Amino acid sequence: YATWNAADKGTGVTLSGGDLTAEISGSYLVRSTVSKSSGKWYWEVTTNASSTRKFGVIAKSSDSTENYLGFGVDSYGYINNDGTKLNNNTANAYGATYTTADIIGVAMDLDAGTLVFYKNNVSQGTAFSGLTGTFFAAVGCISLAGNSTTNFGATALTYSPPTGFNAGLYS
Repeated sequence: YATWNAADKGTGVTLSGGDLTAEISGSYLVRSTVSKSSGKWYWEVTTNASSTRKFGVIAKSSDSTENYLGFGVDSYGYINNDGTKLNNNTANAYGATYTTADIIGVAMDLDAGTLVFYKNNVSQGTAFSGLTGTFFAAVGCISLAGNSTTNFGATALTYSPPTGFNAGLYS
């Protein structure tokens, strides 16, 4: 199963808890150890501390980990404090806000090229479409500190994945 990649993270990222908890201070991000170019994958992120943070996916060729998630063309994030989605440094209205103890499900369908987020098992709808290429799970912050723990499926997920999705992100 994936973890956060200690060799592929911004300078403001500290990992703990078996590289599943990311403490991020500033506009940085971290990528997962596993990437995918096809299939349907679902994992969950729990917010541990309230601040401005983003969960989503990013291509390896996209942003430096020294940028926030959603900055580049192949960087896609869901922002907690205002519920917007961010891609190519452009924010658009999307879903509900989320805060401490909320569980955000990430459903990445690379066969259909879509990304859907769930807040406490409630779909927020399709955030992005047209995804092609190889993507990693990612978590990041912008300016402020953030802390979250990700379940890539090595332990039981809190919610069942959408129909047809793999329970977790693994190789």
